[in-house]
Amino acid sequence: MNSDFTYFISEKIDSNTNIIWFEKSNKYIVLNDTINILLLNKLKPSLYPINKDFIREHRINSSKLKDINKDLENLILECNTEKKEEENKKIDINNGFLKCQSSFKFNNRVVKILYENENLRNLIDPKFIHLKTQEKENITFKIFEKNKKIYLFKEDLFLGGWGLSKMHELQGKISMELTSFFHNMEDKDWSAVFHGSTLSYDYNSVMLTGESGNGKSSLSTILMANNFSLVADDFSPMNNKGFHYHFPSAISIKEGFYPTAQTLFKSFSKLKEYYINEIKGNVKYLPNNDQNNLRLSVKCNKVINVKFGKNFKNEIKLINKGIALQRILPDAWISKDRNHSIAFINWVKKSMFYDLTYSDNEEVVKLINNIF
Repeated sequence: MNSDFTYFISEKIDSNTNIIWFEKSNKYIVLNDTINILLLNKLKPSLYPINKDFIREHRINSSKLKDINKDLENLILECNTEKKEEENKKIDINNGFLKCQSSFKFNNRVVKILYENENLRNLIDPKFIHLKTQEKENITFKIFEKNKKIYLFKEDLFLGGWGLSKMHELQGKISMELTSFFHNMEDKDWSAVFHGSTLSYDYNSVMLTGESGNGKSSLSTILMANNFSLVADDFSPMNNKGFHYHFPSAISIKEGFYPTAQTLFKSFSKLKEYYINEIKGNVKYLPNNDQNNLRLSVKCNKVINVKFGKNFKNEIKLINKGIALQRILPDAWISKDRNHSIAFINWVKKSMFYDLTYSDNEEVVKLINNIF
């Protein structure tokens, strides 16, 4: 199977680990050395020939090779299929229904958001409450609900509609729009957004990743109390030069961590509490501890997958980049642009990935400081 009809990038990123990106589907696949060569042979046989010596050296019998080839053909077919974006039917906006409003200021830029009701406002406002201002806006966003969908406009430009089951996508879109506005950048300037929290100390930066409930936000709070500055919580945007940019939301602190947060920050008890849902329960939003010395962007080439447990060993260890990417990629947004994909892969090649388990707040700070 020859695939001259598509563009792809293949790079070695670690020991026995390769990554390949397909332009049509914007898919990234992690492969070991053997499977990577077999796949490249199907994509560009003239550049990546395979002979009997290769088959013998890798101990691939004819039956196994047949199965592998079938799997690779299916993979290529999937990766050469362009994903169709869900079309949003454009809808007119009735400004008379937008009864609530909030304005936020960051980096000397002011955004106003108009909402149809308080419920919609509570989807966005709590994590930005520390940025509230009465100053005149530079731009206005509008959010309202109709036919069981929530719609977003920038001024009078329609940006899309989301069903009630896709609120995380709506919040992600708004977060991206606000980030671009606050930094005076455009969509084309971003190469990736990670589901992770980025913090910096002096010129050292680290991004914390991991599944919800594994302790990312708790660890971010602990690090903030130990002279780290919060760059981004749970939403870390990166430009095409590998810089992670400040996303000025507060950290979401779950109820179970309240006692510890209170010992770390005396002002924590004064923060307003919000009920999110049955799963997340009550939360408070803790803003960056150092608003006067914010770094708007940082180079971040250390990524830590976090797991907290009362009986866990306090340990940090370097891991294979392929293992790390298989965890990170499903929740990440990466630009379809060819140059941005190259930039993302270069960032991966320059970065170091770790697994962290911890149970002790003081020990975990020492462990993280030791990797710099």
